[in-house]
Amino acid sequence: MSAIAFLGLGLMGSQMASRLRSAGHDVRVWNRTDRKAKEWAREGGTACGSPKEAATGTLEAHLMVKDDEAVDSVLFSADGALAGLGAGGLVVDHSTVSYDGAKARSERLLRSDWRFLQAPLLASPTAVRQGDGLMLAAGDRGAYDEAQSTLQQIIKKQWWVGENAEQAAAFKLMANSVLVSIVEALAEFFAIGKACDIAPDHALTLFDFFDPAATIKLRGPRMAKSDYTAAFTLAMARKDIGLVLRASTDADSMAALTAIQEKMDRLIKRGHGHLDLSALSVETLPPGQRS
Repeated sequence: MSAIAFLGLGLMGSQMASRLRSAGHDVRVWNRTDRKAKEWAREGGTACGSPKEAATGTLEAHLMVKDDEAVDSVLFSADGALAGLGAGGLVVDHSTVSYDGAKARSERLLRSDWRFLQAPLLASPTAVRQGDGLMLAAGDRGAYDEAQSTLQQIIKKQWWVGENAEQAAAFKLMANSVLVSIVEALAEFFAIGKACDIAPDHALTLFDFFDPAATIKLRGPRMAKSDYTAAFTLAMARKDIGLVLRASTDADSMAALTAIQEKMDRLIKRGHGHLDLSALSVETLPPGQRS
């Protein structure tokens, strides 16, 4: 197996690096807090004092750090990974970063003849420990094909998004937007239940019979085609949201639905009330507009 640099040993990164170590790689790690790197390396691998030191002698460097600023520092600073990584080596950034940041880094790295993949994860630390979840990957297809077997040693399930590295960053942000929205929806769901004297565990019983996620498969394809043929009109949905907000006694706990109600009012005022509830996307995907 090969020598691999792994940079960033937070909750996710430590599990990812451990997966590579378990697969037999010589894993050279660096972490902003040196103590974590030394603790991780007690079971194998090498703790290094800088990204440059970790990358020296390797042709592959993986990053899992906080944000764009951290990625740029870990790669491009005087003691950054690129100062040690072998010529033409592969950089794989697993961090959750901005679309613009990923695009700029990809362009900068490719101009300097490095290979680059953006490969964030949709998984929890517990799932990563088992190799479960989903890795989104984007960049040069040839580089991905060469790296795929190693990437699958971290997360078995892979989705290659496309040739533009920044698209993987975008899909990660899109996924997180849905995740956060769902959790807030649950928070408001429980707030309504509390206001109506329904215990949380009893409230959850609803989902034994009702699957709200089905609307993704039902309305998602229609929205992608800007098809707002009504099954449940925006005007009727607005009426129901009014009832929901009246049922809740704590306005501060209903931030998302309050904002949605305001958006519905705006769209109805503009003449969209007869369209389906999915017309909440009409400003982004106007009727008749096809991708």
